[in-house]
Amino acid sequence: MNVCLCTELYIAVYTYTSDEPGDLTFSEGDVISVVRADGDWWTGSIGQRSGIFPGNFVKKHEERQVAAAAPAEEVELSSVSVVLMIILTVAKL
Repeated sequence: MNVCLCTELYIAVYTYTSDEPGDLTFSEGDVISVVRADGDWWTGSIGQRSGIFPGNFVKKHEERQVAAAAPAEEVELSSVSVVLMIILTVAKL
């Protein structure tokens, strides 16, 4: 089993909702900073929220895919969000 203990950005391809404590809920299109990818359940964060979620609900972030799928206004906002996520992640190190 491969375990990744790194920080990588992923995009939610589906909305995930849960009432379970410790789960990270998100909407389709949210950018998630994944800190542990281990089996079916991964650990990540969105802003100050963190928790576990099903790994098959996300795909690895690729700027080109976001730009091709969204109108120009959304791409600009998404790029700013990604940069902020990176800055916040680096600041925690």
